Amino acid sequence: MKEINLKKAPLQRIVFFLILILGMIYLYYTWTRFKEERTDSVLQIARSIEAALPKGALKILEVNPSDINKPEYQTLKNSLKAIIRVNPKASFAYLYTQKNGKIYFMVDSEPESSEDYSPPGQEYTEADEPTFKAINNGNDIITEPSTDRWGTWVSAYIPIRDKVSGKTIAVYGMDFDAKSWNNALLFEVFQSSLLVLLFLITSLFLFKIMDKNKILNYDIINRKIEEKKLQDALLVLKKKNDELDQFAYIVSHDLKAPLRAIYSLSEWIIEDLTNISDETNSNFKLLQGRILRMENLINGILEYSRIGTTNIELEKVDLHKMLEEIVETIVPNEGFEVSIDNNFPIISAEKILMHQIFSNLIGNAVKYNDKPIGKIECTYVSLPDFHQFTIKDNGPGIPKKYQEKVFGVFQTILARDIKESTGIGLSIVKKIIEGKLGSIHIESDGNYGSSFIFTIPKKPKTIV
Repeated sequence: MKEINLKKAPLQRIVFFLILILGMIYLYYTWTRFKEERTDSVLQIARSIEAALPKGALKILEVNPSDINKPEYQTLKNSLKAIIRVNPKASFAYLYTQKNGKIYFMVDSEPESSEDYSPPGQEYTEADEPTFKAINNGNDIITEPSTDRWGTWVSAYIPIRDKVSGKTIAVYGMDFDAKSWNNALLFEVFQSSLLVLLFLITSLFLFKIMDKNKILNYDIINRKIEEKKLQDALLVLKKKNDELDQFAYIVSHDLKAPLRAIYSLSEWIIEDLTNISDETNSNFKLLQGRILRMENLINGILEYSRIGTTNIELEKVDLHKMLEEIVETIVPNEGFEVSIDNNFPIISAEKILMHQIFSNLIGNAVKYNDKPIGKIECTYVSLPDFHQFTIKDNGPGIPKKYQEKVFGVFQTILARDIKESTGIGLSIVKKIIEGKLGSIHIESDGNYGSSFIFTIPKKPKTIV
């Protein structure tokens, strides 16, 4: 029997390495995007805080220990303390200025009893280039990690200008622990790496299927001469399909087993830690959420790959009764109103596939609804050759530019951290409908509500 593998299939090799290269590009893009977004976010927070500071008090300060007795100093200090309380990821907040070419602290957020407290007029002897640059150039800055007597920090500097002269009179600074800062970046890259790894494993899995199918096709073509050989080829085909199905389950188990182990390990670590910070606990919860998302993604990919590979017998399906059962199972009793037309017919179809279509569409209408009272309408129209069904909701709507993309694999409109989703449900719906020689489309103004309209032939047809 002819063997087909990556060494004999240069196209597959090219595709695999192309996926690998794209994965590396994606990791680099994720790293730079997260870093830029976090920098912009921190600067925006710092700017908004700087804008709210009582700047008039700065002109009263003389930048020496006597400032402690001035009410303006206490006003600024209380403001900085409040800033640190509402921004737990920031370690220090302070104001500094430059005199005679040196940097001096004006006021900071630390209590006077703290060993990290810097009294007014204390020189910052370890000031580096970015510290001077912020006050001399007047530009907002996020620094690279730097070390001083208090630790290693990433700092945000926002210059404060005199409204009359426009000159920089002081700089507002916020310090973030560099280790936590870098850990957050590594965590983002780690979860992106898991996604790239999943794509690589999936591509190898698909190449394996292609190789096996090529072997089967080769055998079938060479057995068309004699009836006996044709029957032998069909038996081989059945055997190989069984192997592929078994292979899918094995791959699913091998992918999910380490994910579950990581999840359990994270729970054990949390249980063993006696003093765990809120940030660390939040990171562990985020890790566990990503693991569950990947497990759902694996299940969705396998479910998507199996559609059309198994023959399902036709049976009489009471669609009205099916919709009532789906609504009773999926739709919450409170906060939703559901209407089902009485003219839904009894049709000859694959019951499990029809159930998948309606449960996915109704489930999405529930999941993404943003109204106090969600409304879902299920309607039916009999066309000459087709059954036409509509699932309409009063949710946020789907903009025109996304109405085709949402049917793609892994496509979601909202970020997965906002609304958990694998992005495979609508792909399954579209694949089932098109496999039955039907069609599906969306009608929505992009602001209020969506209608998912699909048709299937009245005479059952299925293609592979």
